[in-house]
Amino acid sequence: MHRQEKIALILRDHIRVLESIFQRQSDEMVGFAERVVEAFHQGRRLYVLGNGPMAAVANLVAGLFLHRLNLERPSLPATSLCADETLALYLARDGQSHQFFSKQLRSLASEGDIVLAFADEGSDPALMEALKAARQQGCTLAVVARETAEFAKDPVDFSFRLETESATRMFEACLFFGTLLCELVEGELFGI
Repeated sequence: MHRQEKIALILRDHIRVLESIFQRQSDEMVGFAERVVEAFHQGRRLYVLGNGPMAAVANLVAGLFLHRLNLERPSLPATSLCADETLALYLARDGQSHQFFSKQLRSLASEGDIVLAFADEGSDPALMEALKAARQQGCTLAVVARETAEFAKDPVDFSFRLETESATRMFEACLFFGTLLCELVEGELFGI
């Protein structure tokens, strides 16, 4: 396969994955963005988490809310739960890595907050514990995961399912999801 053909094939696959989630679930995406705006108006927070390479997406997305995406504006209350390396090491040492997100949620989250999880692997015990803790705290739950992931089938308030087995397309789609969410929220809050 020539390089140009490979580029065209990858681009078509990328577009297919994005279209599958955002055309099929655009109403749910708008509803989720509205819920985030409502939570921010009520003084609530957005907690973002992800496992494996999705931790980088969680960090990037939280950073977009904290800093900016398209315009100079005040910081929005978003926190990534993927950045505490010391906690991760303590928990790993004690054989409790599955509590990495749930310990943070139990100490930080309040009723009405929103938890957004990017799931690379649906059966990850840390993600399952995070869902449980968030539900117990009274948070709104949103999950972005592969359509086949167990995690995406658990009861959540917003479930965005990606039709791909490619780790690369998954990463790209999750990053696009996060930037689109931030853009919708910014637009609503700041009139753009």
